[in-house]
This record gives sequence, structure tokens and C-alpha cells, in this order.
Amino acid sequence: MKSLMVLLWLFCYSIEANAQDENEYRETDRTALDIPAAQTGTTEDIASYINKHFDADNKKVRAIYVWVAANIKYDSDSLHRIILNEDREKLITTALKRRRGVCENFASIFNDICAKSGLRSFVIEGYTRQNGSVDRSTHAWCAAFIDKKWFLYDPTWDADNISRGRYSEPLRTNYFQISPSDFIHSHMPFDPIFQFLDYPISYNDFNRGNTQMNTRSPYFNFIDSIYVYEKLDPLYKYLGAVSRIEKNGTPDAKVNTKLSQLKMEIEIIYQDKDSVMYNGAIADYNAAIKLFNGFITYRNNDFKPSKTGSEVQATFDRIEKLISSARSKLEEVNQSKAILTLNASGVENALDTLSAHFKEQKVFLKNYKSSAKEK
Repeated sequence: MKSLMVLLWLFCYSIEANAQDENEYRETDRTALDIPAAQTGTTEDIASYINKHFDADNKKVRAIYVWVAANIKYDSDSLHRIILNEDREKLITTALKRRRGVCENFASIFNDICAKSGLRSFVIEGYTRQNGSVDRSTHAWCAAFIDKKWFLYDPTWDADNISRGRYSEPLRTNYFQISPSDFIHSHMPFDPIFQFLDYPISYNDFNRGNTQMNTRSPYFNFIDSIYVYEKLDPLYKYLGAVSRIEKNGTPDAKVNTKLSQLKMEIEIIYQDKDSVMYNGAIADYNAAIKLFNGFITYRNNDFKPSKTGSEVQATFDRIEKLISSARSKLEEVNQSKAILTLNASGVENALDTLSAHFKEQKVFLKNYKSSAKEK
């Protein structure tokens, strides 16, 4: 009987603590919901209002969360508006205009306002577990760095709890500023780095409902890893994500789909890089051949109009640099990590031909200078 009383006391204390947390934001919530409609057309306008009315990061993120959850209505009809790798800006502007969207819209708007309010934040993609089973569809939520800690936020799942029509004080939010160790019970990010845990949970354990951290598993310094991640360019972000996902246990169909998307993004970057190098090599070749043909014309005109020896030598030096630059670019193309690669043999053959003729003219110019000195 004594143990039962202790459990009941803890349960009551938990409810009271939650109510105290919500009461802390009573004025913040009211201010957030009172933003004039004329100042909510863009995330810049909303962030400007937030920054004007709040100094503390915890109140900024609360105001952003409440506004998004209250003003964007979940609408499954918006799913057809979401396309693979759609531009984040479009996800934001479309939902702000319609005041409707799905999880990608909620997360993108929340994240963008955070960023423009001076908060470190991320949009996180993954899947969820509810009522003892894993959801079939994927999901998106957010993280923000508040009071020197990472917390997690799911405005989509609180959209039904907060609305202007049912505004009460204090507002009740279930997925606002949740600790990573609690959030992992229901949300599994595709990339383990966004679990924000020292001992990440595998996909297999999450799917089985085993979300207790195993301190005997390898330690992961997510704090330093996040700092490094933020400074990486897209290619290395994708490469790192693929590596972490493949190491986090056997992926299911949803995770495999995300892996395929990431690898496609990597392939596109590699192909774009190859295309830039290939086109750059062609541009170098064209510039070199133009200079070379100009010299041939100059020679055929009996070296008229007159040029100094240094001017002619500068032309030869430029041709040589352009040929070298083109070869260097083609070497990168030939060493490409892309699955579909460009065939550089045609340009290489053209460079070989130009180089042979160029060497002949270099010999001629050397002999011509020698004979000129003798005369």
C-alpha cells in the first residue's frame, strides 16, 4: 500500500510540474497568438515580430512553436503538393499562403523562423511509433538548441491541441521541447546523429519498442559531431548520413528509401561536378586553340603587325597553361566517383593533337629566335 501511495504522489507531482511549465509560457503564448495577420505573410515578418517581443531563446522557440501549431492546419490534401527534394522555400511559402500543410510544411516553417530568430535548428526526417506499432508513413519534425541543450519539437502532432478557436490558458503541448531520451520513444530519425544521444538506438530496437539506451554500445559524441556537421557542404553531409545510417542496424523499407534518396543526391553532386570539370576543360581547349590559330595567322602574315618577343612568348605560355589546365580537369573527370561518368576521350584526343602542333611551333619559334640573333 505504501508503494502505491508513492507512485500516486509521483504521478500527481508530474502533472503539477507540467502545469507549472505551461504556466511559465502563459504570456508568451498570448503574445505569439496575437501577431497581427499582416505580419505573418513571410517567415521574415514573423521572426521580426518574435525578435522584437522576446529576448530569451526559450520564449522565442515557444512563441514560434505555438504560432506554427495554431496557424497551420494539417491537411492531407497537401501531400500531393510535396515532391521529392522540393525546395524548402517553396514548402514554406506554399503553406504560409494556404495556411495548410503536412509535416514537412510544419517543420520547414518552424525551422526557418527559428533560424531567422537567431536559433540553431534542424528539420529532421524519419518515422514514428505509436500505439505499439511503427507507422507506415514517414514524418518530419525539428530540433533546436536552447539553453545549451538540444531539444526536439513536433508542431504537427500538437496542431490539434492548439488553435485560436480553442485557446485556453495555459496551452497544453505534448511535443514541445522534449528531451532526446524521451523523444526517441516515439520518433526515429533516419540519420542517427539527430537522435542527440550518446548511445544511439538502432532501427531494430526502435521497431521492437526497445528504446532504452545501452551504455555498453559504442559511445557517440553527438555534440561535437553536430558542430562538425553544421560546417560541412551538402556532399559531405550526405556521405556522412549514408555511413551512419548503414551502421545503425538493418534498415527497413522506409530507411532504405531514404538511403536511396541520399545516394541519388550524392550521384547528382558528383555528376554536376564532372559536368563543370568537363565543360571547363572544353573551355580551356577552345581558348588554347583560338590563341594557337592566332599565332599561325600571325606567322603566315610574316609576323605582322609587329610584336615583341615577350608578347609572343606570353601567348605561348598562355597556350601551355590552358592545355595543362584542361588535362587536369579531365583527369578529375576520369577519376569520378559517379556511377554514370562522362567520356572524356574525345577532348583528350583533341588536346593531344593540339599539343603535337604546339610543340612543332615551339621548336620553330626557338629556331627562329636563334637565326634572328645570328643575323
